[in-house]
Parts: sequence; structure tokens; C-alpha cells
Amino acid sequence: MQLRKLALLFAVTTVLGCGGSDGPTLSSVTGTVLYQNKPISGATVTMISEKGLMSNGFTDKEGKFRMTTGGRAGVPVGNAKVGIVKMSAAPTADIKSMKPEDMAKLQKAGGGVAKDLAPKSEIPTKYADPEKSKLVAVVDRDAKKNVFEYILVE
Repeated sequence: MQLRKLALLFAVTTVLGCGGSDGPTLSSVTGTVLYQNKPISGATVTMISEKGLMSNGFTDKEGKFRMTTGGRAGVPVGNAKVGIVKMSAAPTADIKSMKPEDMAKLQKAGGGVAKDLAPKSEIPTKYADPEKSKLVAVVDRDAKKNVFEYILVE
């Protein structure tokens, strides 16, 4: 449920942004996310500034990300709480080869939705909520100081 709330908050922030070019002072922020000493591809990195503004980035195949705030490059200067989410793609069932009784079992097991077909977190969910993850970023006006590495553990 927490992941759904975070996804909704992300969607609303992406649509609304944080104002035009007269918004807060932003500084470039980049970094890398590793899990089990390997780069994590396709993760969403979220930073929430002291003033409550949300910034987002997405990791590439090397685990590298670049943050934006309301469509503008960068993150508000100051302290930020960080959350990282990586969901697996929902597996697809070969419905054509399934018997009706197999489909009924899947649906019943999931309370109307096949649980086995729902996306699952590929990293520990403790990192999903910026308020609880204990991950932080101190964003400096000097972008050279804003290169962060997040090494996630179980």
C-alpha cells in the first residue's frame, strides 16, 4: 500500500511540478544505486527537500541517475530525504495454455487478482519511503559536490 501511495505522490508531483523558472534554486544532482554490489537498472530515486518539494530520477543500466524537480534539472539546495524503488515487471501468464480451473485458482488465490502476476520489489522495501529509508542527500550549490552513491543492503 505504501508503494501505491508513493507512486501516486510521484505522479501528482510530476504533473504539477513546482512552478516555472521562478521556482527554488536547484543544483545538479547525480549518483549511482547499487544493490548486492551490482548496479540497479530501472529504479526510481526520489528526494524530498526540507521544503517538501519532490525530485525524481531513474537509474540506467549502470545504476546511474540524474535528478529533476518539476521538469527542471536539479534538486533544491539543502537537506533531502531519499527513497529508492525498483519493481519487477509484472510477469505474464500464458493464458491461452491455461485451463479454466487453473485461471480460477489464480484468481481465488489473489482475492480477485492473481498475486503471482503482481509486480514485486527487487530491492528491500525499507528503501521505498523517503521518510523512513534513512537515506539522505545534502545538496550543495556546487554541483561537483552533489554526486551520491547509495549502496543498498538487506
